[in-house]
Formats: sequence, structure tokens, C-alpha cells
Amino acid sequence: MRLIVSHTNLDFDGLASLVAAHKFDPKAVLALPPSLGERVKQFLHFYSDSFDWYTYKQIDWSNVSAITYVDCSTDERAGVASFLVNNEIERSYIDHHQSEATGANITLLLQPIIHQGIAVSPIEATLFGLGLYSDTNRLTNDTVTIADMKAAVFLHENGMDLTVIREFLQAHAGEHPLFKTLFNAVDIQTIAEKRIVFSTCIADQYIADIATVVEEIHSLYAPDATIVLCQLHHHTYMIARATSADIPIQILAQQLGGNGHDYAASAICRNEPLAKAYATVRHLLTACIQVKTPIRSIMHWPVQTFFASSTVAEVFHESNHLPYKGFPVVNDRKQVIGMLTAAKLKKAIGLNQGTELVASIMSKKVLTLKATDSIEQGKKVMMENEIGRIPICQSDGTLEGIITRSSIITSPFEHPPHYSDSELTRYFGEKRFTFLRKIGELADAQDVQVYIVGGIVRDFILNRLSKDIDLVVEGDAISFARTLANQFGGEVQQHDHFLTATWIIHSVPIDLVTARREHYRTPGALPDVQPASIKDDLARRDFAINAIAVSLNASCFGEILDPFQGRQQIQAKTVSVLHPLSFIEDPTRLFRALRFAKRLGFQLGDETKKQAKIMGHAIQTISKQRLYHELELSHREDQLPWLFKALNEYHVWKIFFGANMSENAYKHIQHLFREGVNESIFLAIAAIAYEQHSLESLHAFALTKLTKKLLTDIQLIEDYQDETSLDNLHGSLFSVKDAAIFFFITLPNKENAMLSQYRNAREMLTPLVTGRDLIALGFKPSPLFSTWLLDIEKRQLTGEIKTKADALAWVSKKNKHES
Repeated sequence: MRLIVSHTNLDFDGLASLVAAHKFDPKAVLALPPSLGERVKQFLHFYSDSFDWYTYKQIDWSNVSAITYVDCSTDERAGVASFLVNNEIERSYIDHHQSEATGANITLLLQPIIHQGIAVSPIEATLFGLGLYSDTNRLTNDTVTIADMKAAVFLHENGMDLTVIREFLQAHAGEHPLFKTLFNAVDIQTIAEKRIVFSTCIADQYIADIATVVEEIHSLYAPDATIVLCQLHHHTYMIARATSADIPIQILAQQLGGNGHDYAASAICRNEPLAKAYATVRHLLTACIQVKTPIRSIMHWPVQTFFASSTVAEVFHESNHLPYKGFPVVNDRKQVIGMLTAAKLKKAIGLNQGTELVASIMSKKVLTLKATDSIEQGKKVMMENEIGRIPICQSDGTLEGIITRSSIITSPFEHPPHYSDSELTRYFGEKRFTFLRKIGELADAQDVQVYIVGGIVRDFILNRLSKDIDLVVEGDAISFARTLANQFGGEVQQHDHFLTATWIIHSVPIDLVTARREHYRTPGALPDVQPASIKDDLARRDFAINAIAVSLNASCFGEILDPFQGRQQIQAKTVSVLHPLSFIEDPTRLFRALRFAKRLGFQLGDETKKQAKIMGHAIQTISKQRLYHELELSHREDQLPWLFKALNEYHVWKIFFGANMSENAYKHIQHLFREGVNESIFLAIAAIAYEQHSLESLHAFALTKLTKKLLTDIQLIEDYQDETSLDNLHGSLFSVKDAAIFFFITLPNKENAMLSQYRNAREMLTPLVTGRDLIALGFKPSPLFSTWLLDIEKRQLTGEIKTKADALAWVSKKNKHES
């Protein structure tokens, strides 16, 4: 196998050089180094379907016969030193650092490509352009040569997309030349009870990407609207961003001859200097923010409320006859501290949580409005957050009233949130995007609603690579899967009991799931399922970051359903459950929450942490098979033993073994996983139990023949570990697994010198005599054989027997003596 590699912390010049070098050796494998530059990660994520990459971990290094190094010239710089199996391999180098012929390494490779007339696709030309422009500072460095210039012309002629290049190479907002000026000029004003950020500047030349600065300022100050005015020569340019639909910046822009939508707009104040344009914009904005009909005019009062200190059973019986579906939870000062729904009460009663306090199941993240807010704002909050009621409170949180879905204007938004075609194309690639479009068109023709849901939407928002596509169908997923197969080919594997199907097309599996709701009969049990709406389907999911859907139907392609503010959770890098009973229903969600947090670099939300800590003995209701499954999934992501320690915070090990995992047990677990011993998950659990003198409790965790054997071995070694001679140890422990011995010799703060010596000696022990040898001596097979063979091994360990001849002589003597 031949490899093409580049340097660690890979940049665009190195990546482009990898692909270009591959054109001269198409049978070679492109290998990505362990660390990549952030913008390179983004590019690889968006264009993963355009190139064939392999990571170093995916390479079988024992088969590597040659390596071509591009944009670097050492094993250390390429990060391959620790992977190489054979150092005597063929090496070649294409590195501009060893030459002054070009400013960019990609130019060294483009020169023969141009000379030989090798074809370059538009996406390749764009990648090569990224390498060229990034490494030469857009062809402005002193090191730029005529060859670099000619390379740029060639790439332009072959379809290089400058828009993509500009997008990937643009500086961050904080690096923008106008950022400091506009940031220092911020002026926060209140107009018609709305918080508006104004900022102004005068520029003597055109500066691109000012919108990124506006968005950064808008994000930093989080006002209702941000308006930036920048004078360039005779005109003043306005860029506006809004958080609330109550501030019609689109109308403002239109009055100035520009345009936009509810949350982003721009215009040019032609032939107006900055001061005059500012006065014009402020006057028009004040006129645009009209006094709306306040929520006070439609809110309900009095409001049925409950206290957090009441029990679930008390509130259930008191509210069961009421027509309301939700209630504010207040403290003794009538301040709203939570929301409680009739559905949650019913579910808690069904899960035998009647004695729990209302505080344990109420939603503590409460969205409230003021009586002076507009009905339009109330509608926006209700629609975007998929809630049916909103408490109306004073500034100190005191309850004034409540509005419900039936009491508010319910007309749909003109601009529902959605992802654009360009955003989706960039992530999925042109081929997969077109395919998703066709699925949406077929869904419209079949009169069903189809969505991409869950992990792939989350990864899309995070710009993380995700190969799997999960589809949720409002209707019959199995029937729609068959329709897809009839239309596009492939085969369908259906799972009637789960209302799901797998459509396999071109060897790629696509899972289709019927939108459904779930009901848990008892804590920790698997749920009962039945068909439902997409909103119900999202509500059954584990975390807000996984409860986002994007429509594929042609009639509403790209529209976003995010009832649990998953996008906000992703932005805040937080993993949160959807409701307080989530961990009670399925305790394994704690393992998944921690797995996602570790994988994505997130944290568990504060409320989610509290709910996990009060989950209590519900964790014991899950089967040990499910527990192992969750641990194994984390093991595949190299998250163990980290997860074992993380579970300590939520008292999981205390519930199983009577006390939390000790620091010694954690060190022991680290050693076990570092060495990669067999059944390391079971032995890690055993390490916790052993520290707590609770080996008997391990029987519930020994599910296989091997783990049962290991447990028996551990108990046996426990009895004989203090033996002082190798032969006595072998006589007692000859049948135990090596992993069980390793378990003991890696115990922290405990000397096991003899046991360690025995393990090493046993590894070197080679049987000198077999049963056949004894038969050859004339002995008839009998139970004595195993006794003699073991005795021979014991004497080998002490040095009394060293050769086969010694062993056979000992047997003969032994038999003669016993006779």
C-alpha cells in the first residue's frame, strides 16, 4: 500500500497538495493526519462526498510500502512516527519549504498538472484555490512567484468557485478592521419600550463582510434590534438585525429603498451623510414600532396555581376535575417558579411517583411575558416554543395572569424558520441534497410528511460529519419505504412491531421511522409505541439537541421544527432532557447524556444534572444487558474510564455497591483499560465492587460464561493470593484466567510481588509432557494424568524439572514409588 500524507494541524495548502498528488498516483491512499485546522475540518465536513479520505487509525500500517510527503518532509511533522511499523519504506517528498520556486506548495503540483493536461474538476479547482490563496495571503505575500499567478489563472479557467474560497478564508468578526470602531461606538437606546443598539462609522474605502460585525455585536448585546450605519463617500449604508418581530426592520429598509425580512435587512441612504442618515433612520424606526394591542387585554385572571412543596398525588387529585391542561407553580410570594402540565401529573402517577414533590417534576425553565408585551410577541413565543400557555408576570416574577393558545392570535408566521438550499447543499453535498429533494417531492405526491430528524440535524448545525440519514414519516413509514424502493430502486427490510423500515439503496441503509409517541408502563421498562404526529415524536426523544426536525416535503423544504429549543441548547453547548421524568422513564438516558456531552464537548444542563441526581434507585430497574450495552457504546468512543468517574457524580455506583467509586478504584480502572484486558468493562465494575468488599454483588453483572469464570477466578485468587511460593500458587491458580490475575496485580497501593512473579513465570511456562507422552511410556489414561502434569509444571516453576527427559524420569520414579 502506498500513502500520501501531509503535516499535522493540516491547512488548506497541505490538503490541496494531498489531492493534487493523488492525481499522479491514483492507487495511493490519501491519509489525513490526526489534527486538522478548524477551517479544514469545516471543508472536509461539507465536501465529504467529493473525496476519499482515510484517517491514520483506519490505515493498516503493516501493509504500507511507500509514503509520499507533501508540504512537509519529516515523520514527526507528518505525525506518522508513532504509527509506522516498518521504517525501511520508500519515501518521496514534495515540499515548497525546501525550495523558493513557489509561494504555495500546491503550485509545485499544479505545474506538472498544467503541463501534462491533467483534468481538474471544479471542486478540485476550488480546493486548490483555497490552498493557493490561503498560503500566499491571496497572492499578496512577497514570496509569490509568476508560477503562483499562472496557477491562479489555470484554476479560474477550470471552475474555481471564488465565493466558496472567500467564505472559508474570511476573517472572524473580531478580526474585521471595523469591529473595534463599531464596538466602541455602540449606543443603546430605548424606543417604544424596545432596546435598540445603534453603532456608526465612516470608512474611506470599501470593506467587505461588515455584516459579520453587525451579527457579532447583535449577539454580544442581545438587544431587540441592532442597527449599524456606515458612511462610504457620499452614501450611508444601513445593516439591521432584529430579535423580535415587533421591530419591523424589513419595513424600515423598504422605506429607504432596501429590503430584507423580519430579522435581517439592509438599505442605502443615498447622498446622505452619516448624521442625516442617522436622524432619518431613527425617525422612521420610531414610526415603524407601533403601539400594539397589549397582552393585558386578553390574559386570564384569576389563575389556578399550585405550590412546589405539594406532592404529586395531592395536586393530581385537586386538579383532576379542572378543565385546564397546565398550571403555574408559585412560591409563597406568588412568584412563578415552574410550570406543571396535566400530562406530566398523569404520567408521574402512572410511574408511582405520587409521593414525590411537585418541584421534582415541574418544568423550571419558564417562559414569561409582561402585560405590556404585544399579542404578536405572545404569538411568536408560543409558536416558536410549541407551548400552550404563558404566565404573565411583573418584573419581579409575580404572577399577573396567563394566556393560552385559545386566547391568542393563531395565524401562522409569514416566515417560519428554515434552512436554505445553499446551507443544506453545502452540508450534504450536491448529490445527496438532490436525492433528499426527490424524496420530498415523492412525499408530497404521496400526501405524507417526511422529516430528517435527530443526530444528523444536530451534526448539521455543529458542522460535524454524519453519514447516517434517519427519516421520520407522519403516516406509514413501511409503506413509504416501499414506495421509495419502487421509485428509486433498492430493497426494504421492515420491522412491523416497531413501525420502522430500512431502505437499502446502493448499499447505503436509510432508516425510516413512523412518527410515534411512547408510554412507559414502569420505570426502566421498554416503551409501548403507537403512531402519532411529528411533534409527539420529537417529544419522546431523549434530549433537546436530538429533538429537531427539518422538513423534506417540496412544499415546505428546509422548514425547522424545534419545539424544545434544541438549537439554543446546541449554541449553549448543553445537553438537556425534555421533561423532569425523563430519567425515571429510562435511566439509560444518563449514560447517553454523558456520552453526547463527552463526544461534543458539551455540559449537562443544570436542571438535567439535578434530575439525574434525584433519579435514585430507578437506575436499578434497567437490565444489566442494557447497562452493558450503554457502557460498550461509550467504550467504542474511547470514553471509558472517564464515564465511570462521571457516573460517580450521579451516585450510580453508590446505588449498585453501597458507596461511590473511590480514587483507588478509578486508578485501577484506568490501568485495566490502558492495558486493554479481556472483559475490561466487567473487570472495571469488579474494581468498584472489590474496593467496597462487595464481590458477591457482582454475580448480577456476570452475564456470560467468561465473566462468570472471571468472577470465580477473582474470588479464588482472593483466597490464595498470600501464598509465598510459585509452586503452591500454581497448584491453586493453574486454571484461572490471566485477566483475573492481572486484576489483582494492578490493585493500587497493594503489593502483589509474588502474584506478579507467578504471572510472569506462568507466561513463560511451556508444558514439557503431554498425555500422549505418558501413554507412550506405557501408562493407561487415568485421572492421575492431570495430577502428574500439574505436578510437573509446579516443579518446572521451582526449577526442579528443566527438560522433557527430567519430566519423564520424574513420572517413572513417581509411578514406581506409588506402586
